[in-house]
Amino acid sequence: MPRHLEKRRRQWYAHLNIPKDLRSTIGRRRFLKSLGTESLSVAEVKVLPLIIEWKKQIAIARGTDVGTDDELLATITKVRQDAQRLKGQGTSDEVIQMIHEDIAYTRSWDEDRSEFVTDDGALADAVSIVHGSSLLLREHIEEYLASRDVAPKTTDMQRRDIKLFSERFKYAHDATNHKVRDWMNVTLGGEQKLSTGTRRRMLSAARGYWDYLEQHKGLRLEPPFYKVLPPKPKKKTKAMIDAQRKAFRAVDFHKLLSGCHDESLKDLMSLAAYTGCRIEELCSLKLENVSDDRFEIVDAKSEAGWRTIPIHHQISQTVARLVATSTDDYLISGLTFNKYGNRSNAIGKRFGRLKAELGYGDEYVFHSFRRGFATQLENANLSKTISARLMGHEVEGQTFGNYSDGLALEGLREAINHVDWSLH
Repeated sequence: MPRHLEKRRRQWYAHLNIPKDLRSTIGRRRFLKSLGTESLSVAEVKVLPLIIEWKKQIAIARGTDVGTDDELLATITKVRQDAQRLKGQGTSDEVIQMIHEDIAYTRSWDEDRSEFVTDDGALADAVSIVHGSSLLLREHIEEYLASRDVAPKTTDMQRRDIKLFSERFKYAHDATNHKVRDWMNVTLGGEQKLSTGTRRRMLSAARGYWDYLEQHKGLRLEPPFYKVLPPKPKKKTKAMIDAQRKAFRAVDFHKLLSGCHDESLKDLMSLAAYTGCRIEELCSLKLENVSDDRFEIVDAKSEAGWRTIPIHHQISQTVARLVATSTDDYLISGLTFNKYGNRSNAIGKRFGRLKAELGYGDEYVFHSFRRGFATQLENANLSKTISARLMGHEVEGQTFGNYSDGLALEGLREAINHVDWSLH
């Protein structure tokens, strides 16, 4: 199925899911609108303007600056509308261009200068853009971002980077290789002291946007990005990064608890140690998914992540207290969502400051509790299936359900009780 399209009773509909943290603000779970056609090819043309408009609404609801139309953009719209009007009357593209250029470049007598001058301004620029002589870089940014299926945080970052590129280079033909290299190295690197990594990210965003303009807007200029920055070092894979991260041991767990004066963070660390859950899974855990003897993780990263976890006897009292004192229907009360829908962001930063104060380097992260939990399961010589169920990992050749029937739950409870963070 094409992205953002679904078929209902032979008609194509446009749809876009609204981030969870904005659903109450916008007043719905998703945008949905009939495109009034049974043709997929027609639907694919009609859907993009809707997606652009809906994403603008989402950005506004987040408080994101999506920009406003200036005089030039407004004039471009008017010229395009007039071109469509003339085309509807049977006027050829060549004649339309001649008409527009004649209007845009009207010459008038300047009494002070005693000569003819051209009243071009925004109109002349707009005519040049509409008829393909120039390409205004900032014009298609929102359309490009709407075509991308990436996280809102990534979209916001790319919007900022591409807007900086389009502010430095108004038109595509302004962005020559030499000028882009100077901008990247002299202005951003030398004067503004931006790191090479930041500049690579900005360059990557600009390059992606340029590719889109080539594919969809008829841009035929040589890309200006060749050897602008030194080659990027060999990228570390996720496996390589994970290998560098270390698991917390019992001594680390007690050191962190002893050094922490933040009760919510203490509770969160204890829950992580005895459940193996990810930080966002715990921070998003609602009371409705907490029973006397188990957690139901229902908002995980994958199907396998939707799982039942018995409550370890070491945290049963903590869980009971958190349930009894919650003020907002969440087990970890008092947290707020950031603009990207993450409830763990602020407390995660508090953990980062704590572990740094206690001398833990970059190889230790909150995920180190999960690694420590997994290590203990492995050392207990449990079956891979049981461990995978507790961790929310896929098991090859098996179908996942909630795994909560009595016998299965007892097996999970027996397994999780092998986890022991006490100091012997």
